[in-house]
Amino acid sequence: MDQHAPLDHLWIVGATRRDRAAALGGSQVAPHDIAVDCHRAARGPYTGVGSMLRALVPVISAADADLLAAHVPAILCAAPELEPLVGSAPDTLTALAPHDERTRWYSIQRTQRISNNLVELLLAYGQTQAGGITLAFDTVHEADHTDREFLAIALRRLDAAVVRLVVGSAAVPGPADAQDGLAQQLSVRARRVEAAATGRPPTLSSPSGLVLARAYVAADGTSDDEAARASYEGLSGEERRRLHDERGAAVEASGEYSLRLGALPYHRLHGTDPLIQAWPLYAQAEGYCMSMGYYHAVLECLDRLEELVSQGNSRHGHFEQHAGLRRGQILGLMGDSAGSEASYLATLALTRVPRDVISLQYALGMLYTRWQHPARRDHHLATTYLNTAVALASQLEEPADRAFYTAFMSNGLALARMHAGAPDEALELVEFALSLLDRELVIDKHLLHRSVLRHNRAQLLAVLGRRAEAIADLDEVIGQDPHHPEYHFDRGNLRFQDGDGPGALIDYERAESLGPPFAELYHNRAEILADLGDLDGAVRSLERALDLDPANLESAISLASLLLDTDQGDQGGAAAEILRRSLAANPEQPRLLCLLGRALAETGDIPGAEAALGEALRHDPDLYQALVARAILAFGTGQYAQALADLDRAVDLAGDDPDLLYNRGSVHEALGDPAAAIGDYQRALTLPDCDTALLEQRCAACRSLLTESAQVGA
Repeated sequence: MDQHAPLDHLWIVGATRRDRAAALGGSQVAPHDIAVDCHRAARGPYTGVGSMLRALVPVISAADADLLAAHVPAILCAAPELEPLVGSAPDTLTALAPHDERTRWYSIQRTQRISNNLVELLLAYGQTQAGGITLAFDTVHEADHTDREFLAIALRRLDAAVVRLVVGSAAVPGPADAQDGLAQQLSVRARRVEAAATGRPPTLSSPSGLVLARAYVAADGTSDDEAARASYEGLSGEERRRLHDERGAAVEASGEYSLRLGALPYHRLHGTDPLIQAWPLYAQAEGYCMSMGYYHAVLECLDRLEELVSQGNSRHGHFEQHAGLRRGQILGLMGDSAGSEASYLATLALTRVPRDVISLQYALGMLYTRWQHPARRDHHLATTYLNTAVALASQLEEPADRAFYTAFMSNGLALARMHAGAPDEALELVEFALSLLDRELVIDKHLLHRSVLRHNRAQLLAVLGRRAEAIADLDEVIGQDPHHPEYHFDRGNLRFQDGDGPGALIDYERAESLGPPFAELYHNRAEILADLGDLDGAVRSLERALDLDPANLESAISLASLLLDTDQGDQGGAAAEILRRSLAANPEQPRLLCLLGRALAETGDIPGAEAALGEALRHDPDLYQALVARAILAFGTGQYAQALADLDRAVDLAGDDPDLLYNRGSVHEALGDPAAAIGDYQRALTLPDCDTALLEQRCAACRSLLTESAQVGA
């Protein structure tokens, strides 16, 4: 690689690791630079990121341990082996809940938040290093979704002068990979380098077949060396199993937990007694990945477990129901509602176990009230499924099971009733569920679900306008589960709605300190800061929201609007740039086009402004803000009749608004109709928040014109 090439991110494409390494070999690798392999067969989720952290975090800790403090939860998600070095993350009831009491699963966005937090750690550390750092991630075409998602975010957010990324892959990421965003980021943020085929380097003596086979097995299922693979396949089945047993024992002895998500079950699957040795490892990996929100890895674990079942592991005959429920749940979280429903219904057709039937009825109900595509949501059908789940749960024989399942299903039914527009009925169901658990179960059982129910009650109380009671419920929930950031965020939202902006900011700050960052927090914080008059702070907070989630439409609109509404210099150009970026993902969004028209007008690009406003109105003829903006442009260029027509339509759409009426009155004046202008000004004077002095001044001026006109006529 040319050492004098522009400093940018690199994307090296080559058939093998050896080819890609040769293409990279010309670079001078500084001592702090790190190269890792991302093949998910080794360690499952975060294979590459975890390896990078295991190399980098000890270096950061020795130089500036305080730099790690805000990133400990995210570090441990990707590299749990680092807990002795960085300490443990704050416990939440979600993390502490026993497996059979787990009723909350992480959002599909959780891994994005983890990646954003780790990117910020790299950025902070890179800024302390003269010349920055370089991180190389190879075999990305075989990486887990978590690594690919991290790399997409890192490519977008990291300046190559601070943290330079080198991404190695064997092929161009295809359309199936579009959901993680990596292909798009590689195409726009990295310079592509084609690696020539190098072949195996010559040696003084060729390694024996057994040596190559051992090397193949030692690669833990990640090798792309064809000679090693051929030697491995040339061994007898007994010899291959023996090598996997030996390597599996060495992997297990290392004690590194992440190896239990990849290499260890892989070797047990290909070693002696795979049905006995591999099953529990894949089952544990599936449970762990589900609890962490690593849903793509869960699906792969289910595939491996289903293969084992198909080989005759009859001891796990009930697994089909578990797998069907899991697949349906994950597909729903991923937005594949059709696949989710198909999995649930196919599984329902297989089971006669009451608790499984209850769970599937609940899952179908939640699909139709929450996860289904908006056009196909059906809260009545959801209520039907959930009523069935409640009825079946109430018939379970064991009292503790009956109480828990009835409460859990009632909570789901409450969500469907709330979505159907019956919040009072929903509140009754949640309160029934809470009282049932308190009455029937010992106080230390199902603590997580009790907190979920109280959280849901708070949300319903807020919908019903009973904010003080809602805040009191959240106070109680936070007392029970103080390290769960969502509770602090929700209480902050309620405090702001209740007029307590400073209190809301305190809650947001606490939520921010407890976990990886998320864009909604910074968007809401900006709204409060703007309300408190801190416009600079609001702008910075919205910029942070967009840095975390550039597809956040509302943040782009809020930031552009805030820039256009401030009096601090010419902000039209900055607003236009933000809007263009957002329009790249939302090309026909009328509100974005309307704001772009305003921004271009502020920069003096009148033709561009007119075109943008025309496009906005083509997509939404009733967008009165675009009509007003176009009227202002027309007024400025002397097209008074066009301005009046747009303002007439805007007033019809928006109703009485003092600013609109003032603007229309001004157009009437320009058209020489002071009487019509007085009518608009007087109508505006009857409205709250009008500029009384200005309106009365214009009324007086128009009356003078009418008097002069009458005198001339006489």
